[in-house]
Amino acid sequence: MLADGLPVDDPVVAWVESGSLVTVDDLVRAGDALLGSWSEHDVARERTVDELRRAVASARGRRGVGRVREAFELVRPGVESPKETELRLLLTRAGLPEPEINVRTYDQAGRYLGKPDLRYAWCKLAVEYEGDEHRRDPWRFRTDILRRERFADAGWRTVRCTDDDLRGRRADELVARVRRCLS
Repeated sequence: MLADGLPVDDPVVAWVESGSLVTVDDLVRAGDALLGSWSEHDVARERTVDELRRAVASARGRRGVGRVREAFELVRPGVESPKETELRLLLTRAGLPEPEINVRTYDQAGRYLGKPDLRYAWCKLAVEYEGDEHRRDPWRFRTDILRRERFADAGWRTVRCTDDDLRGRRADELVARVRRCLS
């Protein structure tokens, strides 16, 4: 298999083989990337949950397979960035319900609102990770504002967070904020 003209291992095989070298969270981020559309190389795109499941099953006895199995249970399709993975893991490990990931969302009249990173449709809550590109790119900044306004007009609340909110005391505050919105 080639990526940018260079020979590389199959990404799913490499994911399983890295089980003894990286953390569970690293494996989850990589697994989400394999199932998502944000990989830098086309070779890693459009993998399926079944492909990962078969690879995990065939890895019996391999070093690190326990970590790979644990990560597989946390991998989700539809994730569009590693920070979305971190945010989802933070919320679910804090005991919050698992959110839907990057689901196209419409208002009651059928008008498209946007595709929030994470959502809890039952209480109209969107949770958005804001990377630096959201403020550095003027077009993206403006479209983010318009999307938030559309969601607000449709009765949705949006919790926004940045990298600083994913660790330490700020992470605790973020979890508490989302928990309050879910109540």
